[in-house]
Parts: sequence; structure tokens; C-alpha cells
Amino acid sequence: MGDFRRNIKKGQRVEYAIYQIMDHFIGRARVFKMFGKRRKKFYHNLLETLKKSGEGKIIPIDRRKDLSKEEFFNHYVKKGIPVVMEGAAKDWDCVKNWSLEYFKELHGKDEIMMVTDQSDMKNYETITLGEVLDNIRSGGGKYYRFYPLLDHHPEHIKDFDYNWLLERRKGFTFFDSFQLFIGGKGTVSYLHNANAPNLFVQTYGEKNWVLYSHYYTPIIDPDPVRNIYRNAPFRAKNNMPFDPFNPDYSPPNELYKYIDGISVSLQPGDVFWNPPFYWHTVKNGSDSIGVGYRWVAPFYSFKISPLYAFLDLFAIHPPIWKSYKLVKKDNNLVHLAESGKLDSYLKEKAEKEKLKKSQINVA
Repeated sequence: MGDFRRNIKKGQRVEYAIYQIMDHFIGRARVFKMFGKRRKKFYHNLLETLKKSGEGKIIPIDRRKDLSKEEFFNHYVKKGIPVVMEGAAKDWDCVKNWSLEYFKELHGKDEIMMVTDQSDMKNYETITLGEVLDNIRSGGGKYYRFYPLLDHHPEHIKDFDYNWLLERRKGFTFFDSFQLFIGGKGTVSYLHNANAPNLFVQTYGEKNWVLYSHYYTPIIDPDPVRNIYRNAPFRAKNNMPFDPFNPDYSPPNELYKYIDGISVSLQPGDVFWNPPFYWHTVKNGSDSIGVGYRWVAPFYSFKISPLYAFLDLFAIHPPIWKSYKLVKKDNNLVHLAESGKLDSYLKEKAEKEKLKKSQINVA
């Protein structure tokens, strides 16, 4: 994989970092009132700087067969470079056995909570996993993210080579989480990043990604971190974030035209190393099941991006310690917490469980 261009001046990166710190602690709206003219000038100058190096390109990711642990750590992990370990999981049971029908038969009756709106994470629905799978198989648009499979069904740990995954963690680490992503052809996760390292196992179907290094965060210009992840802003004329799969470089997205991205295509059995803070958007090329294996590596994340690792410590919707506690149960709970709907959801859930118990006792 060729290296991406570093076409932002050091002084511009420092100035943008100052804006990000002020956005976080003072509030973006207040900072714009205070420094709006200066910030507009900053973006004008940044655009002129980027133009000097020409238009960006999309670079195919390194795909490596039989990548040794030593090279994985010394080159890809140490330098924070993404890579696909082609076919590394091809003999795991999750790749051999999993399908939409498999989960429908085993766990179709599971009642789940699914966030349905990526823009503000406020809307959710309570539904069965079987209903989601039926929707996907009929060509519907549902995409269930962060399914906490092992929390509900810990026996599925045997479907992975857990020791293989553990051997690819290094240094001081704690916490881990297996999160399933089940979606139909064409469903999308918008551009975002997070501070946790991720070994993503593609178990069924095809999944396509476009990545941008955290180096390009001044171009993406996210709102202040809400918890343990950042979204690209919903500020374009269609109130959607920039879409690298169908790029529109009209304002406010003209800066994207001059940065390099990385393309990733995952097939069943591929394992994708996604380092902390790499911006990524995902589009399912077919009905798809994949698993993100994540853990917390605070010193490594700080090495990759000292600024954003620092700011994450001061996330408040919810605080980072509560975020990880909720992630262990269901990452969708984190989204409800940031939108202020967690308490109402938990109350609603408790009332349903109480009603079910009373109906059982009557029967």
C-alpha cells in the first residue's frame, strides 16, 4: 500500500488542534462566535495549501496472506497502518457456519434494541433479531450494528480462534468486546472513528470500506467527541456526511478532493486491522455479517493521536468510563446515553420485563 500524502502545514495542524480543544471545552457554537472570521480564513488557507499537491487518490489496502505476528506488530501496529490478513479466519467456525439463516434459526426470537438514525442516534426500535433478518433477506434497509452476541450467547466464543486474536494484542490492554454487524446489500455506516483498536472478522458476504487517516481530521472537521467515537459532521446540503462511495465535492466538502483515501474489500475469512482513530465508512456489497473485536489500549491510542486520546478522557455524553461499561452490554446503549434517551429506554425495558413476569405468574 502506498503512503498517503501529508499535505497540511504543521502550523495549520497546530491551529486546528487549538480549535478542537476550544470546541470541546467551550462549545463549537461559542468558538465560532468568538473566532468565526479567523476560522473561515483558516479553511480558505487550508484549501489553497491542499490544492498545491493536486487531487487525492484512493489507494488499495495491503492484503497479506500468512502475515507473521512479528511483521504485523513491527510494521502495521507499530506504525498504525491498516492491513487485511487475507483468509486468516477461513477455518474458523464463524466463517464456516454463520449465515442469516443460521442466526434466524438459533436466535431469531432474541429481542433487541436497534438505533435507527445515525444522524443524532435518538431514534430506536425494539424488535426481534428474526424480524431484522427477515427484513434483510427481503431486500429491506435494516442494518443492525453492535449486536452483543457473546453477552447473550457466550457459547459462540468457540466459533473464533480466541487465542489468535489475543496474540495480536500488545502492551497494556484491558477490556474486550465482540460486536456483530448484520446488514443487507447497500446498507451503510457513515464516516466515523473511535479510539479502540479493531480486528474486524468478515464471516459472511462482502463488506467495502473507505478509510482516511486521522492526519486528515482538519478536513473532516468533526463536532466535539460525544463519547468513545466521532462522527463526520452532517452539514452538507442534503444534511449527510461526505460519502466517499459517491463523492460530491461541492461545498462544504471541497477539501476532500485533495486527500488520499484507502479502499478495503472484505470477503469471508478476511481479518482487517483497523488502528485507533482511523476514519472509516462502510458499505455492504451483499448481505453481510462481520464481527469487530475491540479492546482498550490507552497508551497505544495516545501514541497514535495524543490530542484525541486526551480529549476522549473528557467526553461527557456519557463519560468514557460509563461508555465502556455500556459497550460491554450493548454499544447501542452508548448512543442512547449520548442522546439522553437511555433512562427512558431502561425504564421501558424494565416495565416490559415486569409485565412478562406477571403474565407468567398468572399462567
